[in-house]
Amino acid sequence: MRSALRTEDCENTAAPPLTLDLQDALSGGVDFSSHDWDSFDGVAEVTLEDILSGAGLLEAVLDEDDERPPPPSADDGGWDSSPHDELVDGLAYPPPIPTAEDISASFFGSVEGPQDIFPYPNRGMMKTNILFSSANIRFSRGQKEAILAWGRDMGARDVPSLYGLDKFQKEALCAVGDPTEKVRAASGNVFYMNSIHQALAKDYAHVERRQKMHLYPEFTGNQVTEIWQAAKMLVDAPDDVLTPMVRVRGQDYYVKELVYCADKSWFIPSRFFEFEGALWAKGLPVMESQTGLVVKEEYTAMPCSMFSQPWPEIERRTNAGTLFEPGCAGYSRQMPHPDRLIADGLEIECPPLIVFIDDVSGNSSKQWNVHYSCYVSNAALPRAELEKAGNIRFVATSPHASPMEIIRAICEELRSGRAKPFKVWDAVKQRQVLIRPWILLLPGDNPMQAELCSHIGLKGNHFCRVCHVGGDHAYKTSNEGFATLLSPGRPRTVPETREAVKSQLIMATHAASEKSVKSAITLSGVKDSFAVPVLNQLIAKGKLLRKSTPTRLALSPEAVNKALFEELMQKSSIPLRNPLLDMDGLDVHLDTPVEPLHTHLLGVVKYFWAQTVWTLEKQGRFSEFQARLNSISRTGLKIPNIMADYMCRYRGALIGKHFKTISQVMAFAVCGLVDGTLQNAWLSIGHVTVLIWETNIKDIKSFTQELRKAIHEVVDFAAMLSPGLLTEKNKFHILMHLPEHVQRFGPALLFSTERYESFNHIFRLCSIHSNRQAPSRDIAATFANQERCRHVLSGGYWYDTTKGDWVQAGAGALRLVSNSRADAHLLGLVPEKRPVPGHMSLNPPPPHQPGSPVPRRPYVRWLDTEAARVQPSLPAIDGEWYQAQSVVTKAGDTAGISSEIPTSSPHEQTELVYASVVEILQTTSPGTMQSYVIVRESVLGSHLHKHLNMPTIERSGPLRVVHPKDIICVINVQHDCHFAKCSLSETENLRQERENSTRTRAVIKHSDMTHYVLNTVALHNHAFLQQSLPPHLRAHPTFFTERALLHQRAAECLRDTRLQKKLAREALIRRNAEAALRASVANQLSVDPLGLTSAPAVDVTVVPSVIHDGGSQAAQEPASSTEPLAESASCTQPPAPGQVPTEILLSSLDAVYQPDSGLSNPTVTNAPRGPRQRRAVRRSCNATAAVIAAEHPSWPSDAPRNVPTVTVDPAADLGLDYPIGDPPPPLKRRRARAQADPTAAATREAELHGVNSDLRPQNNKHLQAKYQSSAREKGRKHALSAGQIEEVTAFCELSPIEMLIDIKIHCMRTDNDILKRFMRIFTRHPDFLIRLRHALAAALLAPNIPAYVEGVTTQLTRHLEMNSEVLLGIPNAQRSDPADWALVKSVIAVELTNMRSAMKLKLDASIKNQQDIYELTTALMIYDMKAKKEHWGRFAFLRQCTLVYDRMPAKKRGDFWKHIDNSLREVRKSAAEEHPTNMVSRKLHQSMFLAHLLELDINKFTLKSGSLSRAVYKNDALTELQYSTEKLVSTFTVDDSPVGVNAQSAAAEPTDERE
Repeated sequence: MRSALRTEDCENTAAPPLTLDLQDALSGGVDFSSHDWDSFDGVAEVTLEDILSGAGLLEAVLDEDDERPPPPSADDGGWDSSPHDELVDGLAYPPPIPTAEDISASFFGSVEGPQDIFPYPNRGMMKTNILFSSANIRFSRGQKEAILAWGRDMGARDVPSLYGLDKFQKEALCAVGDPTEKVRAASGNVFYMNSIHQALAKDYAHVERRQKMHLYPEFTGNQVTEIWQAAKMLVDAPDDVLTPMVRVRGQDYYVKELVYCADKSWFIPSRFFEFEGALWAKGLPVMESQTGLVVKEEYTAMPCSMFSQPWPEIERRTNAGTLFEPGCAGYSRQMPHPDRLIADGLEIECPPLIVFIDDVSGNSSKQWNVHYSCYVSNAALPRAELEKAGNIRFVATSPHASPMEIIRAICEELRSGRAKPFKVWDAVKQRQVLIRPWILLLPGDNPMQAELCSHIGLKGNHFCRVCHVGGDHAYKTSNEGFATLLSPGRPRTVPETREAVKSQLIMATHAASEKSVKSAITLSGVKDSFAVPVLNQLIAKGKLLRKSTPTRLALSPEAVNKALFEELMQKSSIPLRNPLLDMDGLDVHLDTPVEPLHTHLLGVVKYFWAQTVWTLEKQGRFSEFQARLNSISRTGLKIPNIMADYMCRYRGALIGKHFKTISQVMAFAVCGLVDGTLQNAWLSIGHVTVLIWETNIKDIKSFTQELRKAIHEVVDFAAMLSPGLLTEKNKFHILMHLPEHVQRFGPALLFSTERYESFNHIFRLCSIHSNRQAPSRDIAATFANQERCRHVLSGGYWYDTTKGDWVQAGAGALRLVSNSRADAHLLGLVPEKRPVPGHMSLNPPPPHQPGSPVPRRPYVRWLDTEAARVQPSLPAIDGEWYQAQSVVTKAGDTAGISSEIPTSSPHEQTELVYASVVEILQTTSPGTMQSYVIVRESVLGSHLHKHLNMPTIERSGPLRVVHPKDIICVINVQHDCHFAKCSLSETENLRQERENSTRTRAVIKHSDMTHYVLNTVALHNHAFLQQSLPPHLRAHPTFFTERALLHQRAAECLRDTRLQKKLAREALIRRNAEAALRASVANQLSVDPLGLTSAPAVDVTVVPSVIHDGGSQAAQEPASSTEPLAESASCTQPPAPGQVPTEILLSSLDAVYQPDSGLSNPTVTNAPRGPRQRRAVRRSCNATAAVIAAEHPSWPSDAPRNVPTVTVDPAADLGLDYPIGDPPPPLKRRRARAQADPTAAATREAELHGVNSDLRPQNNKHLQAKYQSSAREKGRKHALSAGQIEEVTAFCELSPIEMLIDIKIHCMRTDNDILKRFMRIFTRHPDFLIRLRHALAAALLAPNIPAYVEGVTTQLTRHLEMNSEVLLGIPNAQRSDPADWALVKSVIAVELTNMRSAMKLKLDASIKNQQDIYELTTALMIYDMKAKKEHWGRFAFLRQCTLVYDRMPAKKRGDFWKHIDNSLREVRKSAAEEHPTNMVSRKLHQSMFLAHLLELDINKFTLKSGSLSRAVYKNDALTELQYSTEKLVSTFTVDDSPVGVNAQSAAAEPTDERE
């Protein structure tokens, strides 16, 4: 037994004969339920699992699939190939118990065997180091000591002490290279980081990883699969950041150096790239001439194999100074390349980097313990390698330092590599090379990417970090603003962001700059993490300096400005700006790509999921949806489980993997449960998901167009279903930039953050098992030790100082990892299992009872197969087969029974047809017979599904026999429940604790098993599905054609949302009031109808009723309804509790039906004729009741006995001819009854009005005194003044109708007061100010405005007054009030002054910052004003005037804008003198003058801005406001009396080019 355990170390030991138990195990009689990877040796692995089960170690090491035994297979020796061979019968003997030596030999190694385990001193140290250096399993120090003590107690050899292990790890880390460095930020925060160049050095020193690195861009036409094939590395990246040289036949060729080629031509390469496996160069061809070499400015490409002589060789053989003609001598001055001198004979390579940073909790509990963690990936590796956790390198983490401080440390390290490249060992070339890494892209979630871009974030008005889209809420809900949210806006640029940060810092040096700085941040959307603390300090210090103290006076604004500027200059030693804005080859606005996980899955899909769930719950169909989701087929989706019950139960707390599943199956689950719009929206969402998860793009141009169209479609569905999402949820707009990023970087999965989010688990384990006293240092050291162990044992090289050479681990150590799957699991080095196409998994064998012979596996002949039973006409095949349950396809999928597969057509091999698997037959004689798969052909429908818009199939074709290796893949299909009208009539038992429980859940019962739908939104095998479909079934349907009209209607709906909510609230109040009225009438108006009594309920005389008294209710007995009203009225007794004084009731009813109220008496003939009129009556009754109840809170208990009372029939008194409890009869029927009995109607009218005049409260002095006493008491209680109390007392003497009149007058007075305050409120509203500022900006920024102060305010105000409702939204009624309009004019004057001041500040800043004319124009053109060519001349004029103004003595300066007006007057005067009569020549003279000033401006302020800032527009591209305002200001008149000209001579009136 011991010899069997040591076969790993003693390879030459003869194998012992097989025992019966071992034969039983090999024949499949033993159920191996632990795992399927190679056993250590013997059964010691079970003992270790039991020992360490408390720590949960093996569960963390083993994958989910590894814990499950594979199905038996005839190919793996589990069963004999022939069914006729008799197996040896025997009993199952228990396995022998391992000894301590066996365990030691198994886990810690034996003294025998090869000892070449360098650099480890012994096998025990190596095994222990592997166990404690695993990234997936982390141990606390106590756990480590317990494990080592257990090993020693079990008699294991060479078990190290924990101290000895720590010492070895430190020495090994120093030998390989300790990457951990201490960093102290400018803020004082301290953290530790692992060097990036050392991480790259390990990649270079590892043969396998180095062979997979691509350091040059690759041109593959339109196909893009990897990141180096996309636009940035191939086209957009600067030449300086890419690898600058190639080595051809031992000679180094650099960019920007002259090369002599084999065909005797000359060439200057600018960058190198790969094409069809060879290196090529893009550059400039050079031609020979008599005067020297001439460089042609036309780029071309040339294979590097044509290079013959590099520049040093050319320079040595020729005179480099006279080699080029004089016009091209500048090229010679660039040679040799500076990197040639730095390299000193070594090669220089520039690997790109992917830098990821995010916040992650360092706790395992729900308590948030924020750590900002940064990881780096080598972008030169393929995508498949980037996904591996071993290729993600930890850089730094800190609970104290900000993410930008960590980024700054990374930038400083990379900048040091620019000046002095890092030297590393190339394991493939077996020589040293120099590397200069650079940042390719910065993936992350949207808030972190916004911070990396110095952007304000998603909550800002300008929320997009990529473009300038956005505005305030009013603009975003306007037609124009809403449309801008649905497409990318003007791109942001790094120079603009740098300039914005600089402007904010300069602005903060001015006194009282807090508001202007905040406004600048809001308007630009730029908020730099390094600049914000400095801005706050300067603003705070400015406030202090402007306040006086006991020791000094308050400083003047000029002194404050000077002090703040000096304070800013003193901060030059600390970072004031985002370092990423100055990194070579990095554009933070373009290189922070849209992340699919957070933007699409956790954004768009999540929003639509919430909308759908809300809809289903509102309709009461959520349970049916859950049953449908449980019935969805996951075959071909390659997902472990749909988890429908979990997703429905925790529908508000789902994560990315759930939403990825939802996007693939939601269209089927909601079919028929929601309306067609939402149904189609899920189809579009699934289409976008499929495109985002595409990994092999065949044609990048057509793919990005399709992706852009699909995203627009999803956004349009959002605009139709819930337009508020587009203004509140900014991820919809951000997703629109994804096509640009796909074209720039390749498939979206290349810049996905899912791999980094998964890597956070490893980080969290390291954080949990540290002492948390120095988390940044401990975690960095832990990751360094993990990478060191993995690098050494996977074959990496390192420099051995004792040997003076680059070495790698010994053969014994390397062989251990390659042979031991457990150790490879611990280090994350397990190679991926690739299934063999055609491999079959057999059905489970019959159960084997211990002690009985092993049963034979059953086999079938052709006549016993399912195929022969279903289709007897199928040609029979001789042979015997095992029935299998699955087969592996060409794509590596597992196809089971009923799986839908594409396979080659029997008629045309290149054509694919669909078929479903019916039976799988594994041959019993692999050498002589073949295995087969029986399939049933599926008939592809000619049209898309009516509701799902997906292709359909019908499993009605004939059976076919195909070879297993001809099956391509598995396609997901879903049952066509809509066609089959499947019902929710089945249940299934829930499995709990791995067994069926008695609980059940509802599932869909499929009634027809032939009609299915192809799932075209499934991610898995989507390319095969598209390839097998005809073009007309492959195309995605178009749902929207009039997008502009849809967006306009969505914006209108969005603007009406607030109004709709208000109307909904009013409607709810109205319905409640009507219901209360009906209930009040039904409960007898005769019983306290107006709330005048609080006495307990007593009997009434007409109908039963319920009296509401403080929440109490009592049923009343009816009295005789035949008692005449006169007898009741002649009673001299006081009103009984529950009865109403007649005078109060009748006066209140009289008030309701007065002629002034617009309502007639409640007779049948004059009843309201429609529902609107009836509602008006009810509202009037409610209002009257409220007034009377306020005046009569309770009926006095000592009322005089001579007040008559009446028991009222509410139906009769309200003019109703139907019982209270019954619904009112139709209007026609009531009219008929009134006509049949007109006397009754007249009698009721007389009763209502005949007694009203004699029953007034003022006729009863005692009652009047009571009211007045109550009014005084309440007035004093509410602190009314004496005059107010007297006014209320007098009010009590009025009749109810007079009270209503007074109340109406009071309401009108209140309305007048509100109208008086309306303009004050309106002019402060943001909507009004935005409209006003747009109008004023259009005037002040017009290039033809004749003046900026003189007469402008008056004439502009007059124009705004005439068009107040259109431009400012002011009602015309308010314009007629002089007081109101005076307030508006004051606001206009203030805004004009502020706007002119802002223009002056921008002019000063442009001079101070040396901004060119384009930057100045961009800065001045605010509020969506678009620049024209004429603006350049006008703004150059303003800047020249500013320079002249600044040079003037302070005492003679005067007002700046008056100086501008005077200068404009001089220009007009000069033009008039030159051309007194010819107006055309006069305008030409002014234009030439402005052109001359523009030339001077360009010479003084050098042009340096990009092409985006130079964009100009024509009149037809201007907004209507800007265009009409320019025409308006051309008519402004100014005081040019000495010259006799007006504004029409100042500039040419623009012609209407749009007409």
